[in-house]
Order: sequence, then structure tokens, then C-alpha cells
Amino acid sequence: MSWDNLIIWGRGFGFIAGAGLFWLQYFDLKDYLNPEPRRMLILSYFLGAVAAGVGLALYRLFEFFGVPDDPGNTPISILLYCFFVVGLIEEGVKFAAARLIVFRTIHFDEPIDGLVYSSAIAIGFASIESLIYTPLLSWPYQLARDVTAPLTHSLFSSIWGFGCAYAFFRSRTRIQKISWQIFSVLAAMAAHAIYDFFLLSQNATYVASLVALVLWALLISRARSIVHLRPIVH
Repeated sequence: MSWDNLIIWGRGFGFIAGAGLFWLQYFDLKDYLNPEPRRMLILSYFLGAVAAGVGLALYRLFEFFGVPDDPGNTPISILLYCFFVVGLIEEGVKFAAARLIVFRTIHFDEPIDGLVYSSAIAIGFASIESLIYTPLLSWPYQLARDVTAPLTHSLFSSIWGFGCAYAFFRSRTRIQKISWQIFSVLAAMAAHAIYDFFLLSQNATYVASLVALVLWALLISRARSIVHLRPIVH
């Protein structure tokens, strides 16, 4: 490996690590009354990284079965690709990591934990995604991506994070519990797809940023309202 490549990769790892630590700390502070164990945040982060690898494999599997790896040039083809490939795969693998592992632990024990753990998983996912783009971007674009990608992924994942928290700790019936989980993960897939659609179809960065800003405002408002909530005892 040349010296220039070493600089590119070293800088990339530094940006990604710094951004990851910053956003992990940001979302961890939302649970200031009962912070989660650091080992659980680290586990969630690495599960998100593993989920990114699984997602990449699913993209390749979709290609094998004839799904193009390019969204095309028309708004309809881009919209379909964003909904049924990007949103489905990326939110699906992040949700699976949380639902199959993290949400089954004793540390998932209060409503705000849905935000904390879904965000930690999303940050791990975004780190691997940013790593893939490291050699393709100049350092200003690389820095911008490494800083913003964990937040945008966390915003989408927080939708199913809040939904699962409500399902586990506030729902009173099994039907409600199942419905909240299904609805929230579908909503996260849709939000992710809409965001990517605006970016890819018309290069509408400002519109996509507005979507992210609205989600961030809702996230902060919701986090403040549920941090004091206790689980309903059935």
C-alpha cells in the first residue's frame, strides 16, 4: 500500500471513529436517568457493523436474482428501488440485529432504550457504509459524510426503536405489541426510502435535509417525553 493510500485510510478511520464516538455519546445522553452499560452500547455498535455486512450480501443476492444494482433514471424506477431495495434491506437488517439480540437482553428495560440501542446499531451500520466510500471521496466530502451518515441512519432506525419500545413496554395486548413492531419498521423503511428518493431523483439535497430535520425534531421531542416513562406492569 502506498503512502497516499495509508493517509487516505488513516484519515478515514479517524473521521469514522470520531463521528461514531460523538453520536454514540449524544444518544446515550438521552437516557440520562438510567444510562445503559457501555458494553451494551459497544455490542450494539458492532452488531450494526455486522448488519451492514449482511446488508451488502443481500444487495448482491438481489442482483443474483435479477434486481439491478442501479436505481435507473426515471422517478418511478428510483422510487421503487428506494422502497423495495434500499429501505427494505438497510432498515430490515438493522431491525433484525436489534430484535433478535439486543431487545432480548435484560438491559432493554425501559421505553427510552428503544432510541439508545436502535441508534447505536445504526451508527455501527453507518460506520461500515462510510468505510466503503472512504477511497472514493475527497477528504471534505468524506468528513461531511462520516459526520452526517450516523445521524441520518439513527433518525430512520429510531422510528422502529420507538415503535418496539412502545410495543414492549406500553402495549397491553399481544396484537398491539405485534402491530406496533410491524408498523414502525415499515414506517422506518418508508422514511429511509423517501429520503434516498429525493437525493437520487432530482439531487434534491435540501428536501432530503428537510426530511432529516423534521425527523430529528420529532426524535428530540419524543425522547424528552418518554425518558421519564416507566414500563407498564402486565
